Amino acid sequence: MASPAQNSRPAGAPGLRVEIPEEEALQFGVQQEPPPSENGSSTSRRKSPGTIIREAASWIGLSRTPRQQSAGSLPAAAAVRPGSGRMSVNPLARAAADAKYATTVDRGDSGKELGAGERTRIIYSDRRRQVAAGHEFISNKVVTSKYNIVTFLPIFLFEMFSRVAYLYFLLQAGLSWWSVISPFSGYGSTAALVFVLAVAAVKAIWEDVKRHHEDNRMNTSITHRVEPDGSVVDIAWTEVRVGDVIQVRDEQLFPADLMCLYSELPENVCYIKTTNLDGETNLKIKKPLDLKGLPANSLKEVMGLQLTLTAEEANKNLSKFKGKVQIVDERLRDMPLSPGPAGPAQQADGLGGLASVDIPVTMNEMLLRGCMLKNSKAIAGLVVYTGKETRIQMNAAKTPLKVGSFDRFMNLQIALVIAMQLGMCLFCAIANYIWIQQEGKKHYYLALTDYVEGNWSNAGAQIGLTFLTFWILLSYLVPISLFVTLEIVKFWQGFIFINFDRDMRDAKSREWARCRNSNLNEDLGKVEYIFSDKTGTLTSNEMQLRQIAVKGVAYGSTEVRLEENPDRCGLAALRLFDTRAYKAAGKVQHSASWSGLVTAGGSTPAVMAHPTSYPNLDSAGSLGIADDAPPSGGAGSGGTPGHRHDWEEGSTALGHHLVDFWTNICLCHSLILEDNPEGGQKLYQGPSPDEVALVDAARQMGFEFKERLQSSVVLDMLGQVVTYEVLNVMEYSSDRGCMSVVVRAPDGTIRLYCKGSDTKVLKKIRADTPAELLDNTNANLHYFAKQGLRTLVVGTKIIDDATYQSWDRRYQEAAASFLDRDEKLDALGREIEDGLELIGVTAIEDKLQDGVPAAIQTLLDASIRVWMITGDKQETAVNIAVSCRLVANPDDVMILNVDEKADLERGTGAAAGDADAKLDAFLRHVIKMYEADTGAELGGSKQRAPVDVVATLPAEWQRAELAVDGPTLGVVLQDKAMTHKLAVLAAHCSGVVVSRSSPSQKAAIVKTMKRYEQWKAAGSRRGLRRWYAMHKRRLQGKMLSIGDGANDVAMLQTADVGVGIMGKEGRQAVNNSDYAIAQFRFLVPLLLVHGNLSYYRLARLIKYSFYKNITFAFVLFYYQFYNGFSGQALVDSITAAVFNVVFTSLPILLFSILDRPVKNLRALVRYPQLYDKRASHSLTTLSFWKTGVLLGVVHGAVCFFVPYYSLATSGVHNVTDVYSLGKIAFVALLGTVTLEVALVARYWTWLFGVFTVLSYALVYPYLVIFPLAELGVGFYDPSNIGVSDEVLASATFWFVILVCYIFTFGMRFAERTANWAFKPQDSFILSEKERKDGLMKDMSGPTRKRLTELGTVRQRSSSRSGAADPERGAELREDELSSGEVPPLRAQYGSTSMQHWQSGEADGLEGPGSGGSNFGGELPPLPPRGWEGLAARQTSVVRFASHARSASGTQYPLQR
Repeated sequence: MASPAQNSRPAGAPGLRVEIPEEEALQFGVQQEPPPSENGSSTSRRKSPGTIIREAASWIGLSRTPRQQSAGSLPAAAAVRPGSGRMSVNPLARAAADAKYATTVDRGDSGKELGAGERTRIIYSDRRRQVAAGHEFISNKVVTSKYNIVTFLPIFLFEMFSRVAYLYFLLQAGLSWWSVISPFSGYGSTAALVFVLAVAAVKAIWEDVKRHHEDNRMNTSITHRVEPDGSVVDIAWTEVRVGDVIQVRDEQLFPADLMCLYSELPENVCYIKTTNLDGETNLKIKKPLDLKGLPANSLKEVMGLQLTLTAEEANKNLSKFKGKVQIVDERLRDMPLSPGPAGPAQQADGLGGLASVDIPVTMNEMLLRGCMLKNSKAIAGLVVYTGKETRIQMNAAKTPLKVGSFDRFMNLQIALVIAMQLGMCLFCAIANYIWIQQEGKKHYYLALTDYVEGNWSNAGAQIGLTFLTFWILLSYLVPISLFVTLEIVKFWQGFIFINFDRDMRDAKSREWARCRNSNLNEDLGKVEYIFSDKTGTLTSNEMQLRQIAVKGVAYGSTEVRLEENPDRCGLAALRLFDTRAYKAAGKVQHSASWSGLVTAGGSTPAVMAHPTSYPNLDSAGSLGIADDAPPSGGAGSGGTPGHRHDWEEGSTALGHHLVDFWTNICLCHSLILEDNPEGGQKLYQGPSPDEVALVDAARQMGFEFKERLQSSVVLDMLGQVVTYEVLNVMEYSSDRGCMSVVVRAPDGTIRLYCKGSDTKVLKKIRADTPAELLDNTNANLHYFAKQGLRTLVVGTKIIDDATYQSWDRRYQEAAASFLDRDEKLDALGREIEDGLELIGVTAIEDKLQDGVPAAIQTLLDASIRVWMITGDKQETAVNIAVSCRLVANPDDVMILNVDEKADLERGTGAAAGDADAKLDAFLRHVIKMYEADTGAELGGSKQRAPVDVVATLPAEWQRAELAVDGPTLGVVLQDKAMTHKLAVLAAHCSGVVVSRSSPSQKAAIVKTMKRYEQWKAAGSRRGLRRWYAMHKRRLQGKMLSIGDGANDVAMLQTADVGVGIMGKEGRQAVNNSDYAIAQFRFLVPLLLVHGNLSYYRLARLIKYSFYKNITFAFVLFYYQFYNGFSGQALVDSITAAVFNVVFTSLPILLFSILDRPVKNLRALVRYPQLYDKRASHSLTTLSFWKTGVLLGVVHGAVCFFVPYYSLATSGVHNVTDVYSLGKIAFVALLGTVTLEVALVARYWTWLFGVFTVLSYALVYPYLVIFPLAELGVGFYDPSNIGVSDEVLASATFWFVILVCYIFTFGMRFAERTANWAFKPQDSFILSEKERKDGLMKDMSGPTRKRLTELGTVRQRSSSRSGAADPERGAELREDELSSGEVPPLRAQYGSTSMQHWQSGEADGLEGPGSGGSNFGGELPPLPPRGWEGLAARQTSVVRFASHARSASGTQYPLQR
């Protein structure tokens, strides 16, 4: 500690005086003292340090009780001068003072804007007055579910009938009850519609019940209400009301928006974590309401206060709050008010003349819902806003109704099919009328000349009613069974396969993935953009020191993790960190200069200024460190004479520089210490996780921040305890970019320690610093940044006493000023920080979640564009982007930042102009990059605007990298032209990082990219072609958002697919998401496995369902040409019904649940390129009409015309009647559509095979038994009785159906064989490779590492004792086996026997010694040509290890 003499003011020096303008003094209740007299009057006497501290504490609101208060009395008024004491250096006191100052500065807004014309709410702390006032506020209940018991039916029916298909079926069911025109009974169509709606309703209820459970979990959370007597009772969040006083304890979320009244911390502040609100991990400091000295030492005293809050109405603003509190208390009349925006005590109206005072309230006193209390024990707050009026809920968008892309696709296709049906019906109705007039009336036995019901004389009525008859007859064109099957399949995919996928279960939390909206399953397979939050989504919020650089030399390694070796402390930990640093520190510690080095706060000016830590002998001698030897004469402390220690080889200069470095780390921070609830070492707490990581690492390596006193800090430097007096603290701010402290070392030396970003601190380095040191430091920074480490530069400066005294006098004056305080302090900070000695660099790792880099690499390989959007600062966001491989080179990132203050400094529009100029410059840069990368020259690029040129670049070309901050984004989004430029630029970036963004900006980014993709798809088209191009684009690339906090809700709801991370920061993101997972890496199997499978299965389900129904409908249609277009059905209504419900439903249902393009689903992760759907024609309008419609028309023709023209009158069992023709056509039709689903299946299981065979085979017993059943109930049906017996006994029947099968199946088999041989899809190639060699063998090192990080490939135990997991062909983890859980259904993952999996034969998942990791395996020889080589075409079609050809002809590398 410095001596008193060192701290005292020199004799005769004038006392520090701060003069405040008279109007300011009166406004703040400050009485100015007269200037000191020259003869030493009493007004110039210096106050004691204790008096100064007490008065300063009272001024900033830290004192809980009034000054000089005694029992039953209050002090007399006394003047308090703000500048009477030094500015506090204690972090908590300083934070409270800053919050108080901010409230003071904002007083004008609070006072002026809450006028009579503005809508406000009045809240009383007295519950009785609140009730008497009759103010009604909304409940604190928050609902994210869509339905309740009352609203379910109307909302559900509205959602269902808003779809074209369901309106169609409703119309169909209604018409079918009109017996005059309907060829079928109304029971069948109505029952089918009700059944479809019932299945959809069960699914909707199931999903919404889960939302209700999540809501109930949040709404029934427990908080604590303070009663009028100060007692505390537990209540549910839903019971919280405006005007209640709520107690919140550490680690609890705020249940509503509160105004802080009380904190249990002695410094009268509280820490809150706002990650759930803005994504920032650092703690924010809030302060209770300034009670003007009224006692508030307990909850009872708080409840005794009479407070009336006038607050603005609920709004979305997260950074501003306007309000004022009136405190009514007779004690205020005689109490000296602390300086602040409150005038003298006044008489309160309507309260018996009691004294009152008005106090402004700003966001500094507000605690918002969703934030968490940290390290503050407990607080009490007055509830201001509840439920949907809280700030976080006001920023949340309304839960949208999301519809899957296949539903939208079917709406258009169904409309087109209905248009086709209309045409067919109209054609048949007109043809019927013409036939009646020209042919029908010639046949007297038809009695068509007699006009009765059904045969109308009016031509319009005849055509119109016949039209309706055909409308009902041809209603099979649209398959109602498809919608039942879709609901079942989506439900199964979501709630069985996704929810119980072991590859998406977190081993720590034991949380499974959750599908909350299975309507979007197919969209998981066609995502093109991913917008990801950072904090809690990509990172795990664990900062650790990994490396340092001292005087341009890097020490440590990213592979060394001190936190995993807690038993290593002091020099042992330093040795583990870096041997060179250990030797240097050990040598200096055991030298004679150690004590003087530590008590001086670091090395001498000459040593500190030396550019290297490894000087030669001459330099060492000139620095005075050449003879720095152990004090005991050659042996270390405690050593034996003649014995050499390994640390004796260390560099003495490096040892001195390390003391400079670690002393800076231990002093230059804002941390406080708190007791560890689990015992052991105290915990460091503070607003910056970087500082915590640095000081934690320093402590483990022997340099410990031990204790913080009121104005000093105690350190333990390798066993020597020293105390430094902290003189000044210049806090970190985004403008300053650094933090500095001025301290007095024990020997009296005054030093400044500075730590901050390289862009700020390097500008403060002394001008004559050697260029070599600067170059080496920049190289260190570049090296660390390439590894994704967060860097800070460390600098130190020795200040002489005279310089410091002069500067400090001006600094204290500025600190006490109310006018331009921040600007004055910043200017003085820059002044004293100038001329630093460059000491070194720190490199901190913000630990990513497991597998995040591998996941992002895989997603990028899948042609998915990944954006990082966070509320955190830009430097942090870019570093994390580098760590997770989203950004390859931070030096090449285009930084789109503009100065927010440009409009104030240079006029309105200056910031927008700067942003526009930067966008144009970046667009030109992208043009140059493209030309250099491809060698192409963009003609006319100099004449055209850069944005127009870049918009023409191929969408696949993405090489640039962009970073933009929130304020700049706000400027850009206000202008449509700049917004378009940003979208064009970002679309050609491989990585985009958005920092400091608000929740609304996150949603705006998603909307911007949606509009851009629509605009690009439309191009120059006009009219209907433009609409169709935009509609087609909406169905293709989807946008997915993923986040874990409430600040991500708007983004999740705006995106096509929202994925919530089940993290630690509340349930808002999960409750508003479509899918929920526990870790970011689980997004890979969610998209590449479940998304691919859902897209693959549902696309084929839709096409096949239309195909089989259109085939059936056209058999009925073709028959009309031979019955005078009368509307006669070829089969009875029961047989027509069971065609959809029984015979054809199960095969396609099982296909849609079980089929897969490859057997081993892990191959979809190994080869992420298969995910790209841009060149896929699996389900487009063209492929739908080709496979689903045209194929049905052709097969319907075969199934009708072949039997029709095969009718024979010869033979014992001849087939000549219409009913026999109907039976033959029906069996031919059923066999044809069953063979089709068998042909397209790629993955046969015994379940699928059995039901496929049964679906066809059961038709023969049906033809025999059904007529008998009709006779059994007394119903005689001439279309069935006896017909089947004759048909089945006829040889013609068997020959005809065989010919039909040869035609239909043979044609399709030949087509698929040609495609497989000459136009193979990528999945065909993989399937062949899988059948020949397996897909998980011969992996290269990088691929195996990537899959291991993702959890796709797991380490096999040598004993092979673990049970196998049939899911994906890998063994179960031990933690899964120990839980006693059964594996999921084999239906999803195949029916291979358990022994087969355990033997290691399942798709080549290698066990020990399998040789699966060889890197240089030779490719097999080319297979022979012709049919023999078809099954072994691994390399004839493609050199599989190097390139694969997609269906569109493009090529891309497939990793081995």
